[in-house]
Amino acid sequence: ESPTASVPQYGFSEEQRQSLASVLGSTPPSRTPADVVHATLVSFNCYACHKRGEIGGVEQPRDAFFSSAQKEMGDEGRIPPALTGVGDKLRDDWMKHVLEQGANDRQLYMQAKMPKFGGGNVGHLIEAFATVDRQAHSETDAPAKSASRLPKYKVAAVGRHLVGANALSCIKCHDFATHPSQGVRAINLTTMTKRLREDWFHRYMLDPQAYRPGTRMPAPWPFGTTTVKDVLDADPHQQIHAVWLFLDAGDRAPVPAGLVREPIELKPEQTPILYRNFIEGAGTRAIGVGYPEQANLAWDANEMRLAMIWHGAFIDASRHWNGRGVGNEHPLGDDVLQLPAGQPLAQLGSVNDPWPEGAARDNGFRFRGYQLDAAQRPAFRYEVSGLMIDDAPTPVVVPDEKYPQFRRKLTVSGPSSGAKWYFRAAVGETIEATAAGEYRIDDLWTLQTAGSDAPVIRDSRGKKELLLPLPLTGQPATLTLNYQW
Repeated sequence: ESPTASVPQYGFSEEQRQSLASVLGSTPPSRTPADVVHATLVSFNCYACHKRGEIGGVEQPRDAFFSSAQKEMGDEGRIPPALTGVGDKLRDDWMKHVLEQGANDRQLYMQAKMPKFGGGNVGHLIEAFATVDRQAHSETDAPAKSASRLPKYKVAAVGRHLVGANALSCIKCHDFATHPSQGVRAINLTTMTKRLREDWFHRYMLDPQAYRPGTRMPAPWPFGTTTVKDVLDADPHQQIHAVWLFLDAGDRAPVPAGLVREPIELKPEQTPILYRNFIEGAGTRAIGVGYPEQANLAWDANEMRLAMIWHGAFIDASRHWNGRGVGNEHPLGDDVLQLPAGQPLAQLGSVNDPWPEGAARDNGFRFRGYQLDAAQRPAFRYEVSGLMIDDAPTPVVVPDEKYPQFRRKLTVSGPSSGAKWYFRAAVGETIEATAAGEYRIDDLWTLQTAGSDAPVIRDSRGKKELLLPLPLTGQPATLTLNYQW
């Protein structure tokens, strides 16, 4: 009633003092996750920019201060997105990043900035949002529903087709990696799987208006149907899953058709084309080879290895043949199969010894170029520890198959030696012997081998490895490998 001079004089009535005392002396009521979300959004004034349910959002007097660099996008390009269902929409790790670091993934069009609140202040929202918003899987959105009989890389190739200009044309509005879109520059496609949860993405693609009323995003699969009838049994769920798998490669995903404005596609017709440059997945000393049969490869001259093989189109040279030619080029085709990284051969004291690490050149390997046969097909050559290896890949056309296989002949020449040399033919999560000399890797592709005695499947560093012993008798030893993918 009579505060000292150092304390504020509030002039509380007796009733007010009793009310305050009753609250301060009681146990705080327990709060539900929904209460936590609401209280936090109020405390940090998130409602000033974001709407959640029927609460919050930009008020009319301040609306004019929210601007966009792309007026064609309307309110979606200037007003921060709603937080309705955000715990179902965003991945937990991305939510943590946004709350602690802010976000700028809409900076190409949205001028408003997301503050950095810090995990100590708002980190509890991650669990609270998920508890309140997250929906259970349903038969229509579960990834298992979208599973295809095809290997994942083939499904991803379908996703690439769907995103491109010859199908759903997502690239007409969305940036893709470093490539700007052909129209308004909506959020980058290659950030989708980093930000979003797959089951939410699946539901959203089936009905964008249900999640963002008034959005300019069209319905790619209207009323649960598809306009692209010639892939994945015209099943919308499989097609959406294919798009997700394709985008999951992020910036490493190959560019969809129609995005590069002035492509310089190299098309092998009568003889192979060799392309020596930076190729994504094959390093800075890559040698790409495109064959008329529409099977292609990239050789890594730093590691002396066959780095990857793929089907269809060979490569688009426009990145390297325009301007300063910086950066890595991706394979232009599909079905890209990555082969084991690191040196291809090793001398092991025991079959249980780990495969050598480090660069092949640092371990004594030397690249000796390549030689062209009468059909202009290259055979690559390298040497190590007195051994000379010739590696000659050749496409093999298979009747009734759209694309050929690759047959690879390795010839190892050198003096007779008691040393135990091995060729590492495959690395994967699973390697299963399906027949004599035939192996199924990750249930995605098949490798047939000949010329090696007693191949070994072993566990190493959490992976399976297929090692082929090399008989060194003083006569050239030949290994034959046939890739079916």
